[in-house]
Amino acid sequence: MRLSHTILVATILTGTALLVAASPRLGADQKAQKAAVATVGQAAPEFTLTGVDGKIYNLADYKGNTVVIEWICSSCPASGSGASSYWGSGTASKTVTEMKTADAGAVYLTIDSTKDGHQGKTSAEEGSAASAVISKAGQSVPVLLDPDGKIGHSYGAKTTPHIFIVNGTGTVAYIGAPTNDDGSTNYIVNAVTAIKAGKPVEPSTTKNKGCGVKYASK
Repeated sequence: MRLSHTILVATILTGTALLVAASPRLGADQKAQKAAVATVGQAAPEFTLTGVDGKIYNLADYKGNTVVIEWICSSCPASGSGASSYWGSGTASKTVTEMKTADAGAVYLTIDSTKDGHQGKTSAEEGSAASAVISKAGQSVPVLLDPDGKIGHSYGAKTTPHIFIVNGTGTVAYIGAPTNDDGSTNYIVNAVTAIKAGKPVEPSTTKNKGCGVKYASK
């Protein structure tokens, strides 16, 4: 009886020790999953998305090119709505033009992660509205639809606009705002110019501002 009692106690103690040892690992894994977003110097999350134009867009198809990715929303006053927005002010259009001057092979894409039903529009209707904003600004830039927010979350996109620049090797080179507050410094054009010249992007991160991305509930 005493031997059985000893074995039982030992088993309980061993199990407890294993649980305690496993707890930090579980916590670390959960933190790692939470932090699994685009990071400067790391490979950009891959994506395959359908554009408003009906075409399929794969990030992998642009290997060898610098890719600028902007999170957009037509109804956001900082992104696409109103004369002072990124697109409405003409800043975005000028940025795309100057980017192409700096590197003719550079690609500019926008992603709309707005959920279905926001302001009474489907995600497709919102995407079409964003495309209309871009056309009104005189540019032809694809709007890719991400209604479930999967790609937005994988990048860690927080606002509209929010910029991610991926270099030709598929590595994230810049994350942040398109310009500084007064528009005197264009972070996108500077980054594309630096990448084209084989120089480091400085700054590689800036503080982004705008409307929060209207993600679908998980």
